[in-house]
Amino acid sequence: MSRRPDELLDEMRLRRALHLEAGELPPHLDVAAIAARAAAGDPATLAARVATTAIAALAMSALVLFVTVAVSAQVPALAANGFDGAIALLARIAVPLEGVLVLAEEPTVPVTLLAAALFASAYELTQRRERARVVTPS
Repeated sequence: MSRRPDELLDEMRLRRALHLEAGELPPHLDVAAIAARAAAGDPATLAARVATTAIAALAMSALVLFVTVAVSAQVPALAANGFDGAIALLARIAVPLEGVLVLAEEPTVPVTLLAAALFASAYELTQRRERARVVTPS
């Protein structure tokens, strides 16, 4: 194909880059051929499989080891921060509740609250009582 000097790409390359025509489609993967090739007992392929499996297992075990070491090094610091936060939260809650607790420690307050609850219950029971009429068959 002759190209003019002012053209950067020839027309055929440009058409291939934009879309594939029916005759330009790549070949399909043949699963049966891939499986037959894998089943073939080629010693070089077998050695390559064993080597790559060993390297992958070594890399995975190193990764697990690094993660275990990193987590075990960070757990005490994270636990201390969590415990510190829990104590600070408890202190923030306890300061406003101190006034309520001082009031509840007075001996008259619980007795008064108990008496008020009993009187309210008795009053409600008397107010809800309905008169019953007995109807006898004659």
